[in-house]
Amino acid sequence: MIGPEFWRRYLRVYDVLNSLPTYRQLLADVCEELGVRENELIMDAGSGTGNLALRIRGSGGKVVAIDYCREALESHRSKDIHCSPVLADLERGLPFKDNCFDKIASNNTLYAMSAMHQKSALKELRRVLKTGGKIVIANPRRRLNFLRVSMNVISDNIRAEGFGTTARKMVASMPVMIMMAYYNRKLRTDNQHCFYDYEEQRDLLEDMGFRQVSQTKLIYSGQAVLNSAIK
Repeated sequence: MIGPEFWRRYLRVYDVLNSLPTYRQLLADVCEELGVRENELIMDAGSGTGNLALRIRGSGGKVVAIDYCREALESHRSKDIHCSPVLADLERGLPFKDNCFDKIASNNTLYAMSAMHQKSALKELRRVLKTGGKIVIANPRRRLNFLRVSMNVISDNIRAEGFGTTARKMVASMPVMIMMAYYNRKLRTDNQHCFYDYEEQRDLLEDMGFRQVSQTKLIYSGQAVLNSAIK
């Protein structure tokens, strides 16, 4: 079973994704769906090293970032001295009162839980979200094709920065990308984790009592699904 030590190793290399246009677009897609407004109180549920939270704060939102990995929160703090991320575990309950967040975002988090824990996590997120508040979640698809993502990353980068710069970047990042591919394969073969078929994420939100659930959007080169909903 994958435990905390796996996530500590995984998050040491995770931020290589920040150099890739496809990942940056993923974060942009989540923020666009969230529709951040000035001074809204927004939770980043499963914030990891803080990449999404930084984007939300840059758009004017007041962010409360939560994660259960201390190393991830330390990485977040190193990027933003003004942040105050919270050590908390979605599977064990959140240290917040009912109906306190205007919006909630969660990127690449629920898939790393069992199906049972996904439901309990969404129940807890619904509890702390204000009535009428919006939740946006994105997770990898069950048939995630890491090679396809990598090829799209390369083509996107060539368009943005040219062949020479892209080639140098790929060579420099190759060892880390190989490690990322290895960690993602470990996740896919661990039966405690639950990736999504096309409409499963949408169905899960409806089953947990959310309303106005959006149509499923394919993002991240078609390898992840995004949905939003209202409490």
